[in-house]
Amino acid sequence: MHKVNHIHHQWLPLPDGTRLAYRAWLPEDALENPVPAILEFLPYRKNDGTIVRDEITMMQTAERGYACIRVDLRGCGESDGYLSDEYTAQELRDGVDVIAWLSQQSWCNGRVGMVGISWGGFNSLQIAALNPPALKAIITQCSTDDRFRDDIHYMGGCLLNDNLDWAAFFWAYAQGRAPDAKLVGERWKKQWLERLENMPFLAKPWLSEQTRSDYWKHASVCEDYSDIKIPVYAISGWADNYRNTVFSLLENLATPRKGLVGPWAHKYPNIAYPNPKIDYVSESVRWWDYWLKDIDTGIMDEPMLTYYMQDSVVPKSDYESRPGQWISEPSWPSKRTQHRRFYLGDKALLNDTPTDELALSVRSPQTVGLNGGRLCVGIRLDMEQPSDQRADDAGSLCFDTSPLTEDFAIAGQVKAHLSIQSDKPTGQLAVRVCDVHPDGQVTRISLGLLNLTHRNSHEFAKEMIPGEQYQVVVPVNHIAYKLPAGHRLRISISSAYWPLVWPSIDRPNISIDTKNSHIDVPYRNELITEFEPAAYDTPVDFAGQTLRASDSQRIVHHDYKTGIVSLDTRDDFGRQYFNSCDSIIDFKMNQLQRIHPDDPLSATSTLNFDLAMGRDGWWTALKSHYHMSCDQHNFYIQATWQALHEDEVIFEKTFDETIVRNLT
Repeated sequence: MHKVNHIHHQWLPLPDGTRLAYRAWLPEDALENPVPAILEFLPYRKNDGTIVRDEITMMQTAERGYACIRVDLRGCGESDGYLSDEYTAQELRDGVDVIAWLSQQSWCNGRVGMVGISWGGFNSLQIAALNPPALKAIITQCSTDDRFRDDIHYMGGCLLNDNLDWAAFFWAYAQGRAPDAKLVGERWKKQWLERLENMPFLAKPWLSEQTRSDYWKHASVCEDYSDIKIPVYAISGWADNYRNTVFSLLENLATPRKGLVGPWAHKYPNIAYPNPKIDYVSESVRWWDYWLKDIDTGIMDEPMLTYYMQDSVVPKSDYESRPGQWISEPSWPSKRTQHRRFYLGDKALLNDTPTDELALSVRSPQTVGLNGGRLCVGIRLDMEQPSDQRADDAGSLCFDTSPLTEDFAIAGQVKAHLSIQSDKPTGQLAVRVCDVHPDGQVTRISLGLLNLTHRNSHEFAKEMIPGEQYQVVVPVNHIAYKLPAGHRLRISISSAYWPLVWPSIDRPNISIDTKNSHIDVPYRNELITEFEPAAYDTPVDFAGQTLRASDSQRIVHHDYKTGIVSLDTRDDFGRQYFNSCDSIIDFKMNQLQRIHPDDPLSATSTLNFDLAMGRDGWWTALKSHYHMSCDQHNFYIQATWQALHEDEVIFEKTFDETIVRNLT
């Protein structure tokens, strides 16, 4: 192990004169014995945003002989300039310039790796596609190769409520916070005010681009996988919204590649939940040693893909751990995977031949989905997993197998091939794969969505002709889950999924022709473990003090006079003091989502965020309010931003946006 020098804050100059703020962990002898550099390039404030995970993972990686550099994007944290959107051409050019600068430092041997989760996972793929000469390998985690298919904006062409949620959360968590006066000096307030004044209202472009336009194609590396020419290690978790990317990268990249999927939420695997965690630092160092130090660690002799086959569990909104076993795949798509075709009958999944034609229809209450949990587990505090699905199933078409006579291990992507008619020009379908327990409890295994105006293309939306028959395919998110003998496999189909998805313009009656519909389910007979990641059970802690514990509420209200159903979510992230930045962070949010079961145009979402940050002699705060509603033709968003210094409002801006609906 190396002794490590820690640089809490320093400036990195870009060719245009902009300075980016960075934090670094360097082996003490790196000047005498230069080492490879590992870069993470994020907007999430290296001083007080990702501080806990950085001080664990970066430090431990540096001890193993790497220079670990955590850089804030232009316009974030203490960095100069302005941030205008996600993954802009400017951001990616800056990333290329940062890599060149790192490779030229006296403590670097000229080789650079890039790592990241979520935003950093996205831009590590995107920058790899630009082929900076010093970048030799990446680890991308909880990311996507297709920004329209897998992100917090749209899913299957359906507008996700997380689109507004994330714009609001990001402003309070990263985009709007003040640079630290201790680090930037007296100019901090001027810099903050200029940044706030130039800050874009990100919900507007995200909501305006409702099809897979050039806006989303930009920085989606699936547009040309051959642009990536360096080794890629892709990691995600079954509780994460971005897990599909692991499989699409393994299937489409031509470079050396590996994949790993655990039971985890949107977190690094050494601090993730549900358990089991893995020793992520050791696993990543095996990758870096192989590609950056030419040490044969054996990592490329192991199976291309390792994933966690989850055992059946009863439905809960939180899991401390998930039972199961690690499964190995020499390649992907896997030759070990088989496919079973199920046909739709009268409330039945049949595995032999189609039934006589049945026209089964569904016109779901808009409240179907209330038990669906959150899109991306790990962003909020708790209660994010799907709970018992029986209430949602009551408003859905459900098709069950007979009780299974042997264990059935699903492994891959379930696809629903449906022959449908609609009595309205717009609509959506949600397809859930579920585990029905002998006592009647129902666990959601995975979910797929489709905006029916996107049935042929996410790029060109087209209304349905009422009464006309359409063949549609609804891909369900990849999953590995073993149903035991005695349980039933259920496919649940609904025409609404609130509050995960903003409702369609119409509330159609969807008719399904069972004779011409089927469900394809990938499964594994043999569960083979050829590689198992090393376990990691060290408690996750931070160097600081909890001044107020976190707390949360998630409550459904049903007004029997008006019929309105409301979901009230309150997350108090607590009040913490962090030693290394000498700062207190106090963060709260609440959200009220309301809808009438019979009226998709009644949907509203209201969010409030309150952040206080600072120390004695320097206190800043952010307050924000957002409200979104719609009618048949438009979306409407009103918002207010406030910034405070020592309890005085020093900045305020309001927004009143009308955005035309494009069959969404």
